[in-house]
Amino acid sequence: MAKSNALIEMWHELEVPDGLHVELLDGELVMQANPGHIHDLPGRSLVRHTPEPFEAWSERGLLVADDYRPRADAVIIRGDDRPADDACADWPAQIALAVVETVSTTRTAIKRDYEDKRERYAGVGIPVYLIVDPNDATWHLLRLDGRCYVETDKGIFGQPIALPDPLGFTVETRSWHPYPADTAR
Repeated sequence: MAKSNALIEMWHELEVPDGLHVELLDGELVMQANPGHIHDLPGRSLVRHTPEPFEAWSERGLLVADDYRPRADAVIIRGDDRPADDACADWPAQIALAVVETVSTTRTAIKRDYEDKRERYAGVGIPVYLIVDPNDATWHLLRLDGRCYVETDKGIFGQPIALPDPLGFTVETRSWHPYPADTAR
């Protein structure tokens, strides 16, 4: 446990250069370039248009496990569940009603969002996982079924997403855009 605590302290004290962000995933610090505006559009639209009593927060760290603290592209919670301590670096995953990950362009990042994070978010019981993929302009809505996610809906950018209970509101995707065709994987 002391090794884990030392890593967490180091991660929180790390001075990250502009243009980069860091996640703690499976006990490793994963550093990557900050995403561009196309990557950020889904999270921004959720932050702007999520109705009360819910709130969407972008780039929020989630405490999934001591050695797994992803910074989700968006997290949807009930407003009443927001931690009172603003200094809290990572929110407990148990307050998340939905997590949104926008897929990047590298094979490693794609695997991380479609497989690794899917498994970890399901393991802590987050009811809804939305994967937004600007690589092919699609979205994939997954609901928790026991300890695993099942894809219950999918569509293309421009089609609205009806979020299931406990959320029960619709997300518009008309403002979302695919990555340019020349983006390298």
